[in-house]
Amino acid sequence: MNLQPYREKLLNIIIDLIENNGVTQFYSGFRGDFDRYCCNLINELKHIYPQIKMTLVLSYIPEQKKDPDYNFSLPKCFDDSVYLLERKVPKRLAIIETNKCLVDLVDFVVAGVMLHCGGAYMACEYAYKRKKPIINIIDGWEI
Repeated sequence: MNLQPYREKLLNIIIDLIENNGVTQFYSGFRGDFDRYCCNLINELKHIYPQIKMTLVLSYIPEQKKDPDYNFSLPKCFDDSVYLLERKVPKRLAIIETNKCLVDLVDFVVAGVMLHCGGAYMACEYAYKRKKPIINIIDGWEI
């Protein structure tokens, strides 16, 4: 998905969350184009809003490779990472369950959902049921 046409809209949403809603903590699973694009925008805004933080939400605990010197490498746009699952779930459900935990944690959900299927849609559907504000950049989209 080419997100460049949504750049100004996303910047305005993020700035509004910071300036008018007191948001200083942002989270991302960093899995798709939308996640990566938003992370980069938030990272760009850190020089204007040094109080904002970006946290990588892990769906899986990083496994140590066979090399004993292996260390998990946090992508540069993140300040830290968190693993939210409190119970063991099958690997195929880890992202879905992590998304639910994340929705429960946050005050707002910013999305780039176009289809009524997939993990991002399921997260927005869950957020809707939990009465969380959903800000979707795609015009005309509804749950």
